[in-house]
Amino acid sequence: QPWVLCGNVILNRGRILYAVKNTIKHYSEKAQHYYDLYHSVDAEKVHSDWKAFLHTTQPGIALDVGAGSGRDANWLAEQGWKVVAVEPADNLRTLAQSNAHNSVTWCNASLPALTALPHEPTTYDLILLSAVWMHLPEAERPPALKRLAELLSKNGTLYISLRFGPNDEARPMHPVSYEELATLAESNGLKARNLNPVPGKDGLQRDDVKWVTVEVVKR
Repeated sequence: QPWVLCGNVILNRGRILYAVKNTIKHYSEKAQHYYDLYHSVDAEKVHSDWKAFLHTTQPGIALDVGAGSGRDANWLAEQGWKVVAVEPADNLRTLAQSNAHNSVTWCNASLPALTALPHEPTTYDLILLSAVWMHLPEAERPPALKRLAELLSKNGTLYISLRFGPNDEARPMHPVSYEELATLAESNGLKARNLNPVPGKDGLQRDDVKWVTVEVVKR
């Protein structure tokens, strides 16, 4: 019956929100651990698949979604970019802010809505989602990519890393695929390109974790 279906939808939505909230809470409670962990790897090494983009593109305004320790935001700022760094885990964001580059602005927002971004700018020349997409449940991904498409400037580029490996119950990680992301991109007027037909090694040297970087632009 319709009301049963509606009830199930509401229940599932509640479970999704609860799981995401718990993941954010975990990152906040373990803030120092993740801050140190992420800073143990050089940003340029982590993003070697697309760093050439930075050498051929005039620095503009970047959005780092799920900015964590601020490693990547600071790296971009050092190369002339103005960066809006988004991190919903309060304690991790506080740590990152205390060591932020002058060209990095921090805010508390999260996918899929990203409602608490600064009023200006309205679009970004570069958007980065590093080790974020797998935390989004499948149902949250269509609205998330729709929002990212709205935020991407006409000639902007979006980079999303896809994690392939075991789940972590403390911070749930959902299955991902390039095909799913490419389909979502197409439905939002975007074009995706797989930069790693063969998944790359993990920067933290975990043998059971591999990564694929996807470049997304407007069609």
